[in-house]
Amino acid sequence: MDMAFEDVFKYHVDRTNNVLSWQVLDSLTVEDATEASKLVKSSLASMSGAKLLVDNRFMIKNGRPIVFSPEVNAIWEQLQGGILPQVSQCAVLCSGAIMKMQMDRIARASGFINVLQSFWNDDPSVMKKEAYVFLGISSNELIDRPISV
Repeated sequence: MDMAFEDVFKYHVDRTNNVLSWQVLDSLTVEDATEASKLVKSSLASMSGAKLLVDNRFMIKNGRPIVFSPEVNAIWEQLQGGILPQVSQCAVLCSGAIMKMQMDRIARASGFINVLQSFWNDDPSVMKKEAYVFLGISSNELIDRPISV
């Protein structure tokens, strides 16, 4: 059974730090990815030089990383290409080395690679700190909250 969109995609706009953050908590359907893409675009419409903080750390099921389907990858790639002019930096927290490679590949294909840095570390607190340093922030309401998956 598929989870409701609100349960798999959480997002937050931090106007003080000009950061749009989101978390993906399970695999996304094409419909989920399309809806997420619309949300990201509408949130960025009122932001200039925005920083993105993408949290994919929880994309693990039964101890194995969840990877996006080619169709979902295509939607993310299209989104990245479309929002590139509005984004100054993008940090992606990954669930493993394979996801880091996938994120980097999508970013190269979309041209986002110049602003994107993906992070992976066995210690999630190290990875989060590195991403915060990269973005020039010290905290994020969405990413710092405790989560149960």
